[in-house]
Amino acid sequence: MNPDKSLKIIHVDDGREWRGGQHQVALLAEGLAARGIAQLVLCPPESPLGVRLRKSGVDVSDIAFKGEMDREGARSIADVSQRFDADIIHAHTAHAHATGLRALKRVKKMSQGAPPVFLVTRRVDFEVGRNFFSRRKYKHADVNYIAISEGVCSVLCAGGVPADRIDIVHSGVPPISADKRRPRSEVRSAFKVGEDEIAIVNVGALTDHKGQRYLIDAFASVVNRLPNAGLWILGDGELRETLESQVAELGLADRIRMPGFVPDARALLTGFDLYVSSSHMEGLGTSIIDAMLAGLPVVAAAAGGVPDIVVPGSTGRLVPPRSPEALAAEIFAQLESPEIPRRAMIEEARRFVAVNFSDNAMVEGTLRVYRKLIARLRTA
Repeated sequence: MNPDKSLKIIHVDDGREWRGGQHQVALLAEGLAARGIAQLVLCPPESPLGVRLRKSGVDVSDIAFKGEMDREGARSIADVSQRFDADIIHAHTAHAHATGLRALKRVKKMSQGAPPVFLVTRRVDFEVGRNFFSRRKYKHADVNYIAISEGVCSVLCAGGVPADRIDIVHSGVPPISADKRRPRSEVRSAFKVGEDEIAIVNVGALTDHKGQRYLIDAFASVVNRLPNAGLWILGDGELRETLESQVAELGLADRIRMPGFVPDARALLTGFDLYVSSSHMEGLGTSIIDAMLAGLPVVAAAAGGVPDIVVPGSTGRLVPPRSPEALAAEIFAQLESPEIPRRAMIEEARRFVAVNFSDNAMVEGTLRVYRKLIARLRTA
C-alpha cells in the first residue's frame, strides 16, 4: 500500500485571477490526484483555479474570502478541516496564510487529537513586512514553509523565520507536447518577424519588478550595434503606457513590439532567437524555464530565485539587476558567441530544467515535505 494515500490535504488559495501561483496549485493538485491522494481545494467561487480543477476531477469547495482579517473565511476553513479530518492545511497565498493561521487556532480549540500541520508556500522574494502583524504571521511557531527558490528562502530567513521550518521546492513546468509547440516559421509570420531579423523576447506582466524599462534601455544600445534586432515584450499590466512612452522617446517604436498578453506564450517561443529576463525581483522565473525548454539561449538579471535556474557558463548568462549596460553587453555576447558552445549551453539548459524544474519534480518535492512534516508531528 502506498502510505501517501492515507494523507488528507486541504489547499487554500484566495486568488480570483489566473496567475503563476494558481497554475502551480493546479499542477500540484492534479499531480496529487493522479497519485490517489485525498485533497480538497478551497478557493473563491468561479475562480479560474476552481473552474480548471473541477474539470480535472479534483474536489473543490467555494469560500468567499474577504482579506487577511477574514474571520468568516477562517471559520469556514476550520469547519471544513474538521469534517475532512485534514492532516495538512496548505496555504498558497499571503492572504491564505493569514486566514489559514486563524483557522488553525480555531481547529486547535475544536480538536480532540493532534491538529493538522500548517504549511505555506512562499512564491515571491519581496521583503517580509516589518509591521507587527506581518512579523507575527511569519514567525508564528505553527507555520512551516515551502520556498520556491534559494532566493525566497533567504528572504524568509532575513525576515526571522528559522531555517529548519523552511524547505525548498522549485516550481514546476510541464513539458509542451510536440503537437502544441508551434513551428518557428508560423510563429515568426504571426509576430511579423523579418526574414533576417534577430528576434529577442521577454514574457511577463508589465509591472515594476519585471524591470522591462531596463530591458528597453539595454535594447537601445543593442539595436545601434545590431540594426536587424527586434524586441518583443509579451505581457500586459499597469506600466503599459509608461513603457510605450519610453519606447517612443527612444525612437524605437518600429523595433520594439508590445502585443499585450499572449495566451500560451510558452508554445510560441520557438519563433524567437534569444530570451531576456530583466526582473529585479523574481521568486523563481518559470518563463525562463519555458524558454530553455523551447531551446532559446537566455540572458537574465540575477534577481531572487533566477540563479537557481541560470548557471553562468552552463545554462545561461547572468547580469546584475537594474543594469541596462550589463544587460546589453551580455545580449551581444550571447548573440555573437560561436555556434558550437552556444548550442552546448542550450542543450545543457534544456536537460537541466527538464530534470529539476518539471511539474512532476515539484509534486514529488512537495510530497517529501508533507511526509517530513507528518513524521515530525507524530514523533513530537
